[in-house]
Amino acid sequence: MRFSPRSGIAALALLASASLLPLHALAGGDDDAMDDHDHGAPFFGEAKDVKGMKPVYGALIKAQVTGKLVTIMINTNDEGRFKLPGFGKDIDPEKVAVTCSKDGYRTIEVLRRRLTSAADAPVEIECLLDHL
Repeated sequence: MRFSPRSGIAALALLASASLLPLHALAGGDDDAMDDHDHGAPFFGEAKDVKGMKPVYGALIKAQVTGKLVTIMINTNDEGRFKLPGFGKDIDPEKVAVTCSKDGYRTIEVLRRRLTSAADAPVEIECLLDHL
């Protein structure tokens, strides 16, 4: 098989145009919000220290579907925030138990709110922790 200079230029043009696309477009994604809803209701929120309501970095957030062996774990970022993808359109978000923990803290309460009544509506979680 022989390559002409024209085919080489065409290949370079194709590579150059692909490099102009955002990475999520190359991966087949649209944006985070669209991807989340494609997989059911996403969960998001933050962990706060009840004394001063300051963010808690590195808190472990664990979400588990009741009656299934499906668990997702993630740590909060430096602003105390986290985001979990949906567990699938066939999973009722009310059947997802969310816990929060961090060494040196005790969990006071885990609050949850649905933003709308839609089946794939995001679920907001607020983890209230008390420093020991």
